[in-house]
Amino acid sequence: MRGLLLVLVTSLSLIPMGSAAFDLTASPDLAAAEQHIIPNTAAYITQQGGGNSAIIMQKEDLFGNFSNIEQTGNNNSATAIQTGNLNFLNILQFGNDNIATTDQDGSYNAITLIQRQDGNQFVGVQHGNNNTFNATQNGNSSVSMQAQGNGNTFTADMPHGTNYQINIVGDNVKASSVGQ
Repeated sequence: MRGLLLVLVTSLSLIPMGSAAFDLTASPDLAAAEQHIIPNTAAYITQQGGGNSAIIMQKEDLFGNFSNIEQTGNNNSATAIQTGNLNFLNILQFGNDNIATTDQDGSYNAITLIQRQDGNQFVGVQHGNNNTFNATQNGNSSVSMQAQGNGNTFTADMPHGTNYQINIVGDNVKASSVGQ
């Protein structure tokens, strides 16, 4: 398994990327990524610590997809799958035992997730177009998000480890949540 992951990470680093996409990897702000046209599909994985695993799959690259997974700590796991065009994904996990799973099928979707400290989980699905998701977690929080329509916007903060579940199906539904 360790050898397979090494080959996957090595092959992802060989993906051609435009200079605009490369500049965006240092910032977790997807608004900056959305202002650029990314000419090629780009994927980035940075892992520090032991036992971390990450997988990125992107299929459509007519206008480009952007992904960035950065994990620090131990035993973190992240999976990102994007099929449409101009989807932006950014997952930053700090601490240990964090889990993130995403799936974007349409186009112009964006997910930003920052999980700090230990034991955070995230499951996400977006199948429509123009959906946005943004979450920040601080230890032992959990978010389950689903959007199958178009133009949906989600925000969750959870600064003190409260568990949340967000399921939204429909068009133009807005949701915002802050926990303690």
